[in-house]
Amino acid sequence: MDFQLDHQSQELADLGAALAADFAANAATHDLEATTAVEHLDRLRDADLFGVALPRHLGGRGARTTQWLAFVEALAQGDAATALGFNMHYVATRIISTLDAVPEETKERVAKLVLGGALICAPLSEPAASSLLPATYLPSLSARRVDGGLEVTGTKMFASYWEASEYAFMFAHPEGDPDPTRVVGFLMPTDQPDAVTVIDDWDTLGMRSTRSNQVRIDRAFVPDELVLCEFDDFLGNWIVAQAHIAWGGYTGCYLGLAEGMVKWLQTSLSGRAAKGFAQPTGYHPTISSAIGHASAQTEAARLLMYQAAWEADERSGPSIATCYAFLRAKLMVGTAIHTISTLGTTAGGLNSLMRSRGYERMLRDATTGAIMPPNMFACAEMSGLISMGLDPSQAPSLQVAP
Repeated sequence: MDFQLDHQSQELADLGAALAADFAANAATHDLEATTAVEHLDRLRDADLFGVALPRHLGGRGARTTQWLAFVEALAQGDAATALGFNMHYVATRIISTLDAVPEETKERVAKLVLGGALICAPLSEPAASSLLPATYLPSLSARRVDGGLEVTGTKMFASYWEASEYAFMFAHPEGDPDPTRVVGFLMPTDQPDAVTVIDDWDTLGMRSTRSNQVRIDRAFVPDELVLCEFDDFLGNWIVAQAHIAWGGYTGCYLGLAEGMVKWLQTSLSGRAAKGFAQPTGYHPTISSAIGHASAQTEAARLLMYQAAWEADERSGPSIATCYAFLRAKLMVGTAIHTISTLGTTAGGLNSLMRSRGYERMLRDATTGAIMPPNMFACAEMSGLISMGLDPSQAPSLQVAP
């Protein structure tokens, strides 16, 4: 079986690779200083990629799951933090422009903002939520109906690119609604200094230039024209039905990281000889075995990711089958990163940990891959239940407290 990218996927993959080569030069500085790579966002905007997920009738490229995977997989190999941060813009624009619950005139309004250069972040996490417990993904952020729109209050954690974004795509629980699973979706203007406080606490091991700070929101205003939709069963309609977008997209970033790490190790170990030896150190059976494990698992993860993207685009669309495919793929990506981080890094030796060499930053960036929701353990739990024909919605980790 020959998995070939279609023309648009290959075009986006080539563009992602070209941008990755350029972005890599600044990535280390932005990582060290924990600053947003604004110049990279400018390049993405100039390349007409802000509308990459918008359907063609709204003026975008109409990139589906496979095409986005091809792009972000390539981009992450040069600058994973930019790939991850920009993926949140992709999530927001694709969900808004394709979700049936969003009125067409609202989609057109948002498309106009995006094609005009607006960046949208998409923070989901909140304090006390756990990527091991999908039931905790339900938003505590509250929305109260006021004249002309909504008044929003609450706290968001890990709000990647908030400071660089003009709008935040979020969900909140409508104040007073007895159904804890019901949410209202909206775009909130981020420039509200009297109502929004950014806590600069993103001093982390990796993905530093995403600046995924905590954001405290106290009665911020959302005008009616930026209120998108309302629906219930948030877990089913977001985490499951939108798996290929909501979290499948950023899993592609970690796939690209894994591939970049393996390529670095292969290049380094095949071209470096130990003192007194004529052959490269890669000939040592321990090293070649480690790289064999890492490369095989990474290729398995890549095939599972593209199979999941195909399931979303060509076969099942938003469905439990697509969610299952992405659960298995994310589990395999996390497994590959674990193997690379342990066996691969040990094989790479102290040379791999020198910051100037590039691998060390990829290693740090990759550590969040298994933690990003759904957590690697949650992926194993849920995919295991589905493989046995059991109902994952009945799992204890999905039960909502009364």
